[in-house]
Amino acid sequence: MKTRQLFGLPALTLVISCAAAMAVMPACSGGGNEPDPPTGPGAGGGGGEDVHGTGGGGEGGGGGEEPRPHTPEHVWTECQASDQAWVRRAIVAVSGRKPWGQAEVNAYTDAITALRKADLEAAGKFGELGGALPPYGDDLVNARKIVARALMREDAFRQRWSDFFMDTLRVNRIETKSLQQCYGAPTAAAFDSGGLAAYVRDNDATAKSPPLAFTMNHLLSSAIELDDLSPVYRANLFAMMSQPYSGANVGEYEMERARRQNFGAIFERAYLHRDRVCLTCHNSEFSVTYSDDPALNRAWPVPGLFEVALYGNSAGMHPIEEQETKGTDEMRAISMLRYWGVGDGGGSAPYGWNGNACGTFRVPSEDDPLGVDTYFGSIRSTPEAPNKGRRASVWDLERSLKRGVDQLAAHGLRRLPGGVLADPDEAFAYMVAQNVVDVVWAEVMGTRLTIANYFPRTEVQRDILMGLTEKFVASHFSLRELLSDMLAHPAFNLKAPEEGCGAAPYEVPRIFDPWTIADKDLGRRGNSPADGVFAISSRPLRRSLHRAMEWPHYSEYPNDGTEQGFQLAIGFALKDAEPGFRGLDFQGRLSWEASYGACKPLSGNDFIHKIVARAQATPGATVGDAVIALKDRLLGEPWVEPTTEKPQIEALVQATLEDTNLTGLDAKLRSFCGVLVAAPQFMLGGIPAKDATEVPKLTPSEISYEGTCGYVSYVAGQISAPYTITCGPGTISAKKL
Repeated sequence: MKTRQLFGLPALTLVISCAAAMAVMPACSGGGNEPDPPTGPGAGGGGGEDVHGTGGGGEGGGGGEEPRPHTPEHVWTECQASDQAWVRRAIVAVSGRKPWGQAEVNAYTDAITALRKADLEAAGKFGELGGALPPYGDDLVNARKIVARALMREDAFRQRWSDFFMDTLRVNRIETKSLQQCYGAPTAAAFDSGGLAAYVRDNDATAKSPPLAFTMNHLLSSAIELDDLSPVYRANLFAMMSQPYSGANVGEYEMERARRQNFGAIFERAYLHRDRVCLTCHNSEFSVTYSDDPALNRAWPVPGLFEVALYGNSAGMHPIEEQETKGTDEMRAISMLRYWGVGDGGGSAPYGWNGNACGTFRVPSEDDPLGVDTYFGSIRSTPEAPNKGRRASVWDLERSLKRGVDQLAAHGLRRLPGGVLADPDEAFAYMVAQNVVDVVWAEVMGTRLTIANYFPRTEVQRDILMGLTEKFVASHFSLRELLSDMLAHPAFNLKAPEEGCGAAPYEVPRIFDPWTIADKDLGRRGNSPADGVFAISSRPLRRSLHRAMEWPHYSEYPNDGTEQGFQLAIGFALKDAEPGFRGLDFQGRLSWEASYGACKPLSGNDFIHKIVARAQATPGATVGDAVIALKDRLLGEPWVEPTTEKPQIEALVQATLEDTNLTGLDAKLRSFCGVLVAAPQFMLGGIPAKDATEVPKLTPSEISYEGTCGYVSYVAGQISAPYTITCGPGTISAKKL
């Protein structure tokens, strides 16, 4: 096995360690189970990742005489779908719900067209471009940005991302470590306009004068309104430690060690996106999958010696002779999360929050009872502070993160020659930011930009991750700006495969699936738009169903076996040992069908009741009109395909779609609903419904074109966008001020 250095530090001992680690940790290998690089005819060579998708170099070595794939005359970024496709994708990505119906989609699409026209007219370019889509850029055009901001002001946005970050931060929902008192359930209405989050942002954890004795529920809502996630990530360090696990027949020293290991595992995954076991093989300085040849290289870390900044060594190791007096490498990396003498009674409430709900903590007054001398970033002993590492605590960790976030916002990450990072607090905060970017990208796009070894595998993944992170830290952890940057990326709104674009089907660079480079067929080494199809995460999937059907919300903290079993079966993250998963397996699908296959009314006047009532009040309404209204709400398809789909639906509902006899319509629609909520179009993201314009006859009156236009106009005024937006019957116009 050949190890390549990324920055030049000798790594012979780490290669030996890696061989042992790979035997027991295959998930970290990043390449241990891959096929050998292809050789011989068609192997290709040369060239790194081609961000324009021109079919650049293969993974094999040698074979330099072989012909290269044909270079298309266009670049993949030109394969952009319509504004309507973007709107449908954006609603799911931003608000975690399905569009309310074609009327809403039409209004948002027309608003984009009108705002784009206003921009072009103001620049004197409308006649030149004829209102065409603008070229791809790094930022959202104003027209789409205003629509995105409108979606970001919805109650659905607050709940969707509150859910998401609670899961990302590993908030326990059940059993003894449940944080129900501290986090509660995400609320639809904003707690405040961001004042509480600003207080936490601007103060140390030792501050005692908050606007109120708040909980993490309040802070999370406030931070989303302030548009700064850093107060949540800082305060959660304390909340995480407020509920340790307990054990019987365990000595106090063993229990303390186990608690630190538990907190440390959560911290490394929720904050750092690193596993110290994997560092022996893969870190920011070297990797066993690195090659000087870009065509063979499978290690593309973001530049900077992050592990050196945090652990003092790229592999997280210290001289072995220090273990007896300072502790093991593992304990030194996580002992700022000590519970003994910090979280075990007494102390004060961080930021002055509600200590009864979220915990109180002490600043340790004695050296670590386990004898550990912590070494994590700036939290370590120095000649000037010889006992700092031995009295390290979560107070120090929170302070380090605050300082790092503020410095990154002020001037970005400072990189010195040789990859050295100027400040360990900056390195820590940057790694947290990078992890946030990675998980949010995965939520929006379906796949992470890193693989099992915690690093990007392709150059284009690295470039996207680094580019988004640099902007995210500059914005002081702004979720809205991060989402806007993702919605602007060309990978977000690619044309569907059947629409056809370009000379070959696999022209997208390896963003979604980095493993395709091993394909022996040169033409299939890129990605296609189909690689961007993904299973919607279980929480937004379920929440979107309840929103669409206008059913009440379910319990965030299940206290009965049936509900808890269902949540676990469909992938909800409920506790450390049940971190959740994406996509329903066979058992999950059976559980989903058992709960929702009949679309039983969970409220007195759900969406199907509304369709039935509207049908009965509409002269000449047919069964087909009701079917289309339901299909529009759940799948975004306000039509029925006549050749194959129509007879199957008629067989299911036992009536022709032209039938005006509405007897038993409620039962017919619920049977059809059960099929729709288990359909790929409902469960998958990445490919929206085809463009349409006709609004179903039985669409409820509250879902209107004019109402959506009025909402966009209102939001434009709230964010001081320089436009006047005028709403008419089925029309939207805009003028730039």
